[in-house]
Amino acid sequence: MTALLTAPTQAARADVPAGYACTVTYSTVAWATGFYAILNIANTGTRTFSPWMLQFIFPGDQILSAGWSGTWSTTPPSVQVTNPVWRASIDPGTSYELGFNANGADEHPSGFTLNGVPCTVTFASAK
Repeated sequence: MTALLTAPTQAARADVPAGYACTVTYSTVAWATGFYAILNIANTGTRTFSPWMLQFIFPGDQILSAGWSGTWSTTPPSVQVTNPVWRASIDPGTSYELGFNANGADEHPSGFTLNGVPCTVTFASAK
């Protein structure tokens, strides 16, 4: 069974140019000491994100242990992932999937932004 939760839509910042919009679907599977997450980033606007960087905030003491399909880094509690060379842009109407493993509790992160643009987030779990 899959549970879906949608975070409140965040208002666009005043300094975000018109035409930029995004959604993130964040799906996880947990185990005793950690979890893995699959993220699907969708460009729901009319302008291309290129190059791109997704950022979010872990809610606790989660620690990123491995990531794929992007260049991952952390400045706890913030997590950043930048585009891989083979996917430098996310065009309008397209999406991109990537993921990571982490140690710690499988709790919902917050503050998802793509190049500083707040994204609407849907959380899913296989629990």
